[in-house]
Amino acid sequence: KFITFAEYKNLSMKYHNIRTFLVVCAVAVTMISCRTSVMKSGSSLSKDIAVQTLTVSESMLLTEREYVGVVEEGNNVLLSFSAPGKVLKVYVTEGQYVKKDAVLAEIDPSTLENMHATTLASLKQAEDAYARLTKLYESNSLPEIQYVEIQTKLEQARAAERIAARALEGCKMIAPQSGIIGKKMLEEGMNVLPDQPVFSLINTQAPVVKVAIPENEISDTHIGQNARIRIQALKGEEVKGRIVEKGVQAHPVSHSYEVRIALNGTVQGLLPGMVSRVYIQNLPERSAIVVPNHAILPMDFGAGYYVWVLDADNLVHKREIRLGEIATGGISVEEGLHIGDRLVVSGYHKISENIKVTVTNE
Repeated sequence: KFITFAEYKNLSMKYHNIRTFLVVCAVAVTMISCRTSVMKSGSSLSKDIAVQTLTVSESMLLTEREYVGVVEEGNNVLLSFSAPGKVLKVYVTEGQYVKKDAVLAEIDPSTLENMHATTLASLKQAEDAYARLTKLYESNSLPEIQYVEIQTKLEQARAAERIAARALEGCKMIAPQSGIIGKKMLEEGMNVLPDQPVFSLINTQAPVVKVAIPENEISDTHIGQNARIRIQALKGEEVKGRIVEKGVQAHPVSHSYEVRIALNGTVQGLLPGMVSRVYIQNLPERSAIVVPNHAILPMDFGAGYYVWVLDADNLVHKREIRLGEIATGGISVEEGLHIGDRLVVSGYHKISENIKVTVTNE
């Protein structure tokens, strides 16, 4: 039986519509089936997700500020001879460590020996005259004015002898303290004058650390505050100390005040000029919520930070937070968390919003 073209066209469109309907139905059934499968698998997966939590509480923030310090010697003594003379011998060199009472150098003592011998002879003469006149005075054969005069001469002779003896002792330069020879300003054969500096003796047994404190922080800094000093030149060795001196005059350019810190212990190899990191406890104590670093996650496009928290049903929720400063054990949180919140600190990379999880550390 033959059909017309119009009948063929109508029949073709009818079959096309039926086929399209069947395809749409098949796709819908497939999507519903997949969704049901995913929901079932997701539901079963959420039960297997194990996390660890931390109950949020208050912690004490760091009370330290960080500065850059420079190591200085405890003191720097300029040494000189008390009398003029020619240098006979120099026993030390620059950078050499010397102990207290060690002989550093000496000058020619011949002139001073003669001066001491002269004053010693005058003293003996005065003592002999005093002894003779004392007998006459006791027998009332000598006027009192003459007796007082001989007493005065005896005291003058004694004083002159002591001065000459002290000058003779000063021919040898004696170290007044233990330390390192910083500068040597004399050579053998050189003539020196009284009070002319010839050595600088640096005391390295009690070094101090000098720190510049900005003017807006000097009011929080006081004598007696504790500090930590980390010396980079000594492989980061750390030593404790306390503030012993606080400057009262600001630097004209930096507007900072100098503070000196005495070390509590001895550090081997510590030398003047070494740069260090100084942490001074000059911040008031205060408490805040502190979150471990690894529990804080960045939001997309640098929009901020967030953490995962659990509700009473162990459902996961994203919580945006505002960070504060670095603290012991993590970073302080200014906004977004409250005391008692349960914070996810482990297993957060497998969770998403409103997923129910299992807590393993409760």
